[in-house]
Amino acid sequence: MEQHYSISNQATLLLVDDDVNILQALKRALHSIDANIIDFDSPIAALEYCQSNQPDVVISDQHMPDMNGCEFLANIKKRWPNSQRIILSAYQDFDLVSAAFSSGVVDKFICKPWVNKELNFVVDKALSRENKEINPPVDEEAIPLSGLINFHGIVAEDEAMHELFNSIKHASSTNAPIFITGETGTGKELVAKACHAESYHKDQPFIAVNCANFSENLIESQLFGHTKGAFTGAISNQEGLFSAAKQGSLFLDEITTLSKPLQAKLLRVVQEREFSPIGTHTVLKFNAQIISASSNSIGDAVVDGDFREDLYYRLNVITMALPPLRERGGDLVHIASYFLKKYSKIENKHFKKFSRNAIQIICSYDWPGNIRQLENVIHGMVVLNTGEQIKSEMIIKSLSTTVKNYSATQPKSVPQNTKTNHNEINNNAGANTTIRPLWLVEKETIEAAILHCQGNIPKAAAMLEVSPSTIYRKKLGW
Repeated sequence: MEQHYSISNQATLLLVDDDVNILQALKRALHSIDANIIDFDSPIAALEYCQSNQPDVVISDQHMPDMNGCEFLANIKKRWPNSQRIILSAYQDFDLVSAAFSSGVVDKFICKPWVNKELNFVVDKALSRENKEINPPVDEEAIPLSGLINFHGIVAEDEAMHELFNSIKHASSTNAPIFITGETGTGKELVAKACHAESYHKDQPFIAVNCANFSENLIESQLFGHTKGAFTGAISNQEGLFSAAKQGSLFLDEITTLSKPLQAKLLRVVQEREFSPIGTHTVLKFNAQIISASSNSIGDAVVDGDFREDLYYRLNVITMALPPLRERGGDLVHIASYFLKKYSKIENKHFKKFSRNAIQIICSYDWPGNIRQLENVIHGMVVLNTGEQIKSEMIIKSLSTTVKNYSATQPKSVPQNTKTNHNEINNNAGANTTIRPLWLVEKETIEAAILHCQGNIPKAAAMLEVSPSTIYRKKLGW
């Protein structure tokens, strides 16, 4: 299409799509953007223009006859690496877009059909970032790589966590699926909430569901909803979570516990952005962002045939990995202090700090249950004790009642930024007893079955004559 270029001090927004109607719709949707908008219906012509003209932000369609959007944006990156590159694509192309994300070709992703509010949010943010990077060449919105911060309730000083926070901010302006990995108790739901809080749809609902907590039939009804009479006990219509999420975020935790039939239905929701409640053929639109997570290796689940590979690639467009608490250095003490302050206020207690020996013990323990275990232990100590200081004997007593043979006689090295003495602390509270807690016997039996089945939980469940969801639910409580 014929172009009319003008010299302007405004930033340049380049639109590329082989469908002229789409270009017109994009320009109408972006009419309030403070930028000089240039559009092309050919990626070849757009590249010719870019040989001598720098685009600040580029929005490209994925499906075009001369070259696809990822190829076009790769050429833009070579010529203008500081440009912000946004791709428009349907959900069926997540595998290609995911690869482009990983290689740095694509900065942002917008799904077709787009939502005007989302489109303007993404472009505004891209233009703002481009202006900031001109002088000085620093992303002013980035989380600093030093210092203690509280990012939407996630307390961290560790650099790896700060990098995660930056990833959350960068992913905030896209509606692409996000997959969160991490051990049980590392705070995957907190990360999902942070992703929602940073997004353009933060004023819309955030809905979380743990897929391991429901039977197959119940989780299907929870997700899709049902009509009256759809099955025995369906005495009224019920809205599903896909519908209730509206244009917000739906967090599906422990997604690898879903059955194969449900995985197939979820794949349709992700690809077509639509679903049908149980008991009806009515097709409803799904507009929310999907954030999913698993404490088990989803890659192993795919290899073992327990999780669909095509669904994995569509859910795993943006990956965020949470480190276990034992690998977060000095964050351990900061998080403990955060919980101490939180629960002292909630329980109307007067605790203000940990003794040095108490800090030594906190740092000597591996915390296999991660942040969730640390939080529960501190909450319990606050409830059962009084004073202004958490002492070592309080922690020893709490750990010895929940951890077999816990001993603080050989503490590990404490992070260098944690001020504490290194006196040896003797304790006999973790001595063996003749009667072992029932939960511990159950835990060891389940773990032995899983080990015997080489990590295959469905097989272990069959040996124990329980459902796989029962094992996943038990594991979440340990």
